[in-house]
Amino acid sequence: MQTVPIHQAKSQLSELIRAVEQGEEVVLTRHGKRVIRLIKEPETEQPSLEGRRQAILAELEALRGKVGRGEPAFQELWEEHKRERDARGDAWTDEPKVPRAGR
Repeated sequence: MQTVPIHQAKSQLSELIRAVEQGEEVVLTRHGKRVIRLIKEPETEQPSLEGRRQAILAELEALRGKVGRGEPAFQELWEEHKRERDARGDAWTDEPKVPRAGR
């Protein structure tokens, strides 16, 4: 493991990156205190666009299974919300209703 002050690392960045690529760990310091550790990025294959799309679709299907297939329907939930809102009246807000011009 190399320990390098940040001000020195600025001029040696290419060499430090090469060392990290070869598996060495590099720690950058400021005033003698460890600030950041440079390590090699793990080599993993990125999933293809199609693979990601399939994963997203699978997650959506799982979510639909948990939530249900539109039972109750959105319109039913909206109507219930409006009934509850109307039952509360205007007491739930501090702002007075001001008519809009032109309506």
